Amino acid sequence: MGHDQDGLARVTRGEPEDGRDDALAHLLVAFAAGPALTAFPPALIAVGIEALDLRVDAAGPVADVDLAESRVDADRKPEPLADDQRGLVGAHEVARVDDIDRAVGQRLCELARLLAPDLVQRAIGVSLPAAFAVPVRFAVSGEEDRRHAATVTTAMKLGLEDKVCVVTGSTGGIGLAVAQQLREEGATVVTSGRRPEGVGDLHVAADLTRPGAAEELIGAAIAAFGRVDCLVNNVGGTDIRKFEELTDDDWQASFELNLMSAVRATRAALPGMKERGSGAIVNVSSSAGKRPSLGMPDYSVMKAAMLSFSRLVADLYGKDGIRCNAVTPGPTATEAWLGDGGLAEQQGERDQVLAKVGAGRPLGRLAQPNEVAAVIVFLLSEQASYVTGAAWSADGGTVATIV
Repeated sequence: MGHDQDGLARVTRGEPEDGRDDALAHLLVAFAAGPALTAFPPALIAVGIEALDLRVDAAGPVADVDLAESRVDADRKPEPLADDQRGLVGAHEVARVDDIDRAVGQRLCELARLLAPDLVQRAIGVSLPAAFAVPVRFAVSGEEDRRHAATVTTAMKLGLEDKVCVVTGSTGGIGLAVAQQLREEGATVVTSGRRPEGVGDLHVAADLTRPGAAEELIGAAIAAFGRVDCLVNNVGGTDIRKFEELTDDDWQASFELNLMSAVRATRAALPGMKERGSGAIVNVSSSAGKRPSLGMPDYSVMKAAMLSFSRLVADLYGKDGIRCNAVTPGPTATEAWLGDGGLAEQQGERDQVLAKVGAGRPLGRLAQPNEVAAVIVFLLSEQASYVTGAAWSADGGTVATIV
């Protein structure tokens, strides 16, 4: 197929059903996945096309994406696809043909004259016999800062479509990103927070530091949807404070917010999970739970307790088919850090503090909420069916430990 054609090359001779042993199949694969057509000797191309009677048939099947479409807008120039500019995420995405991996992504982009910013993550389906099927997927980063990881949030297809998931603290930050990704996966999502509105199929405005509020949240989810399959305990927060300044009331408030909210929600969800013989719980702890933050003493202690609590639930209820894991994010670009009066401003000039905090991570930046959310959503899914009692770091390498 020439790169200036819309249709597929159609074969009028040969026996495609012969599969991998058909010499024609190998020739087609070479044309599709090899270097540019000009890399073949002209005489060989002419003989091959004449002998095999390859032609473009407008009546034949066509790809669901027009690879020949020029994406160069009138008001700007094409942007380079060089790998060092992150034009493609994974420039060497492969097409599999008869178990042969071919790095064709970059070449196909060049032939199709597609601009990196205009590429979207989607499959290019081609209706060919099984022996010739070549699925190809493109993806690009949507972030302005090309040093950052990709933020494409298309569904991962983790088998969560029939799950009812409760996410606490989900009106902003990591919790909001979790709720959004779960909805993209097709899950039924119950959101909760102090704000009156959320993105879930059901939103319950609640202050989970209040005794009884967590039980009311789980009860509302069960009343609406009959069950709770997954629970994400994300409620939490702190300020920058010195240890000697903390009062008993400060410690108690942190205990209610950062630990007991999760204990109560878990306790309310467990009976139904035990009855069904399945369930998944993810507790959002913190890198401060693994290595205490000197400016967040109460928060660090409560988040360490969250890790112990997660392991306890995993050990107690694993036999009932219930998995419980923790995720430990590092500093994340949420309102808690970036907002007015947030953790950054509490420590000095906002931009300087954020730059210093980011530079303190091996990856050199704060996390994006969706990056942490992706780990949480994975742990909820059956793709993590043999993972329980674990504390997964999502901290950009902040805590220098292998445990």
